[in-house]
Amino acid sequence: MQTAPAENILEIENLTKHFATSKSLLPGSGRSVKAVDGVSFTVRKGETLAIVGESGCGKSTLARLVLRLIDPTGGTVRFHGQDIAAIPERSMRPLRARMQMIFQDPFASLNPRMTVAEILTEPMQVHKLGTRAQRRERMIELLELVGLTARHADRYPHEFSGGQRQRIGIARALAAGPELVIGDEPVSALDVSVQAQVINLLEDLKQRLGLTLVIISHDLAVVRHMSDRVGVMYLGKMVELADTQALFSSPRHPYTRALMSAVPLPDPEARPDRQLLEGDVPSPLNPPSGCRFHTRCPYVRDRCRTEEPVMGANDDDHGVACHFWREIDALPRPAAAAARPISEAYARRRALYMERRALQEDAPAL
Repeated sequence: MQTAPAENILEIENLTKHFATSKSLLPGSGRSVKAVDGVSFTVRKGETLAIVGESGCGKSTLARLVLRLIDPTGGTVRFHGQDIAAIPERSMRPLRARMQMIFQDPFASLNPRMTVAEILTEPMQVHKLGTRAQRRERMIELLELVGLTARHADRYPHEFSGGQRQRIGIARALAAGPELVIGDEPVSALDVSVQAQVINLLEDLKQRLGLTLVIISHDLAVVRHMSDRVGVMYLGKMVELADTQALFSSPRHPYTRALMSAVPLPDPEARPDRQLLEGDVPSPLNPPSGCRFHTRCPYVRDRCRTEEPVMGANDDDHGVACHFWREIDALPRPAAAAARPISEAYARRRALYMERRALQEDAPAL
């Protein structure tokens, strides 16, 4: 028996954000930074959608556009069918409680002059939720929900570790009872050991509260672990969108393949055919014509330089913006990058590690 497809909580269509440069403050004069340029996708209710890409590709700008923390230059953002990009700012307040963000820096995003209790009750006061006693009770419930206790309520942000501060940020995002939570690289500023705790916390909260998550990240290990679908951005454009398993097992866009190839492995000899991107990311002030990736693509053809590819979903719901993605597997692969020289000290440590591992495997079980 097939289950009905989940409804779309978000529908993004041709979303655009251009920032005027200092010499082009008047409309129609000068140039502009094309931070987000014609992005379209949907977010299904109850899923975790990850947006990945290099720094400067427009991920964080996209997140702020979705929540209308900044106004778009063009396009639509429909939340439960309502275009929030077109409604007056005063009409946004009822929607703010249903759409919240977890910021990247857990210290800069918290007011250092406010206690944790004040930080967590402020959203409820703004949205006029409950009485003072009810807000206090809800605040304690939020602390316990993210792994803290009521005794932390009267402390200030500087008295906590980075992981604890991010837990407070998560609790604040949940204070008004949102349906949609966007995490703008919510674990990138944390230690690796703490990252796992916060990721597990977000996954647990998603299941317990029925949340829909959009995670902005450049860490593919995090993305693979916690997302249901992944969208790949390059220079303001969405170039690939697919289920996580399909994207990681069979990436179709050359840029996605390069991102996968760039993931570090413990053994530098485990991937001799590693593909490295050459050249710098073009300026968003003057993006290339045609496919924006063609200046760095190893499979570039004349059509790529003149005609912009359009990302459309295929029969398997795997969208890719590439003219020749069906032929990429049959084309010659780029030459493998030259292996970096391994120092003698590293070689000795590696040989010792392999010897110890062999001894452990051969040792009889106790």
